Amino acid sequence: MRTITNSALRIVQFFLVLIATALIGNVRATTQNAAGSATSAINFAIFVLALSWITVLYGILIHFVEAVAIPIVALAFDSSATLFTFIGATVLSAKLTAANCANWGHRPSDWIAFGSDNTEKRCREIQAGLVFMWFLFATFAATLFLAFREFRRNGGSVRGPSMSQISA
Repeated sequence: MRTITNSALRIVQFFLVLIATALIGNVRATTQNAAGSATSAINFAIFVLALSWITVLYGILIHFVEAVAIPIVALAFDSSATLFTFIGATVLSAKLTAANCANWGHRPSDWIAFGSDNTEKRCREIQAGLVFMWFLFATFAATLFLAFREFRRNGGSVRGPSMSQISA
């Protein structure tokens, strides 16, 4: 039985992934003559969002179809999504820096927001995508905690058996 908290988090994750994919996907779609490192960071963010889609859809699926609910699989999906979302958001944040999108004249030529006809729009889309990726990271961390708790509750063990389980 899935908790209402887990279900609410999965619904929130669905919308966060949807919005972040739209924003970062539009940045990727409008890329023209961007620096290689900027394109690589955007491509990695798209990979992270694709992994997030798989995780969210599996989480929603196990809410409705109890037969496919394998706690170790949910734990693996949530842990990888949490890790990669954190890395992806950190990479984009480091490439963007604390940017004022209206004042971009002093930036180096390989800045991540350069690479489209409208630099300010691209910068703002990356900023908005980052906000949704950070919120997505927070929700993945919460569902990772819930998945770990359920894994432990269902008899999954990271350590060996307890002393009461050993018979002489």
